[in-house]
Amino acid sequence: MQSGKIKHWNEDKGYGFIDVDNQSEDVFFHISKARLAKPITVGQSVYFNSARNDKNQLRATEVTSSSLSLEQDTASGIPNYTPTNTNSHHSTRNSNRSSHNSRPNKRSLGSTLFSLIAIIAVAFYFFGDLNSTLLADSIESTTVSQDVTNNTSQTITAGITGDAQVDNTIALIQQGGPFPYPNKDGTTFYNREGRLPAQSQGYYREYTVPTPSVSHRGARRIVTGGNPPTVYYLTIDHYDSFQRLQVP
Repeated sequence: MQSGKIKHWNEDKGYGFIDVDNQSEDVFFHISKARLAKPITVGQSVYFNSARNDKNQLRATEVTSSSLSLEQDTASGIPNYTPTNTNSHHSTRNSNRSSHNSRPNKRSLGSTLFSLIAIIAVAFYFFGDLNSTLLADSIESTTVSQDVTNNTSQTITAGITGDAQVDNTIALIQQGGPFPYPNKDGTTFYNREGRLPAQSQGYYREYTVPTPSVSHRGARRIVTGGNPPTVYYLTIDHYDSFQRLQVP
């Protein structure tokens, strides 16, 4: 076991030299051999074992701040050194570079946090709509139900539907608002259920039809096609079925 003080330390490359007590030759040491409290500083007292490599260079095999943590060879007090091939130094250097490259990157952490927030926002949106669907199950269904893909289906004339909320929603659409849910009304309807005729993305827009005695959006929507709208559809069961409205 030997003692000394750190004479030189390169934080970026992870190596340094020890000024050995009672010895003129400095000892090289690598961060992989050190068991020291960080940060490592010049002038720090250390205890170490050392050996010469195949190039006769004196290198520390273990460095610590406590003499009690070093295991000594019972014969000479210095650990035995087993020469390795010349690739070992390069392997150690590459390993050291990899460990430095693996340090957390602030940009990566920021990107991960942003992605997590986006995922939570999307989940909140879809679960909110699902909850609205479940709560709307108690809404009384109207007597008219038909598939818009049936070319012979009967249309409903706006203004005589008998539903003030439906007629009022159509009027708001024609005058451009204001709508009860400005963050939702007028957004793109993607026709994921395939209930409406296939059109290009952005052709359909959806609007909320308020339901009396219901505090949330409910299950009723008017979906328009075209800009300005040329076709109107009513769904009372959250996109499960649609009725075409004849709007002048």
